[in-house]
Amino acid sequence: MKRFVLAIVLVAACSGGKHKQDTTATGSGSALYAKKISVSWGISPKGSSAEVFLQTTDETGKQTSYPVGTFEGTCQIIKPAQEMKALTGVNCTAGNAGVELHAVVNDADIVVLKLKVQVGVTPDPMAREEVTRVKAPSGASIEAA
Repeated sequence: MKRFVLAIVLVAACSGGKHKQDTTATGSGSALYAKKISVSWGISPKGSSAEVFLQTTDETGKQTSYPVGTFEGTCQIIKPAQEMKALTGVNCTAGNAGVELHAVVNDADIVVLKLKVQVGVTPDPMAREEVTRVKAPSGASIEAA
């Protein structure tokens, strides 16, 4: 009989009875920001070429610049063709040829892709090559500036 009573007491103690959770917030009282990243470009002309940077700005206003490379010709910010599925881009041309750089979102990464272009020729999105990759905070909203 003692075993039976002991078994009932053990079952009652381990039955997963409802426990009240502490919902009191603790911490330093700092503000909670939504995760948001704005993507833009920086272009620094260097003679007959230009140095290009990918720039990210977070919700606090902190800006970070990532070097992408130096490209021949004149560079300007563009809105890439819709089939490129890019947030924003840069076109650098010298004569009839050049490159386009596209900032594409892939999960929590901002990927910069380079595409060789030629005047009068429709570019193939599958011909792009990865130049650099920037990690964004998990769950962040990524948009063009």
